Amino acid sequence: MKKHIKTMDVVLVFVGIALVAFTVCMIWLFYNIGSVPDILVTCVFAALGTECGIMGWIKNTKERNKQREWDIEDREREEHERENDLGSSEE
Repeated sequence: MKKHIKTMDVVLVFVGIALVAFTVCMIWLFYNIGSVPDILVTCVFAALGTECGIMGWIKNTKERNKQREWDIEDREREEHERENDLGSSEE
């Protein structure tokens, strides 16, 4: 069975690579110049953090919806089994 690469996995890898590359660049910049652009650092971490937060919200919503579907299926199956049990006990 083939395992498909999911979009969220690709985005998380991109975020990780971007964060590591940005951090390395900021360390290099600090080493050579003695300071880093604080606003840029704040914006990059805010943007990447927001992206990860949104992906977490999306994942949570998907899981909640899937759980609701399973709960509905379970209730329907239990109802069907109850009806079959009542039908067989009346005979």
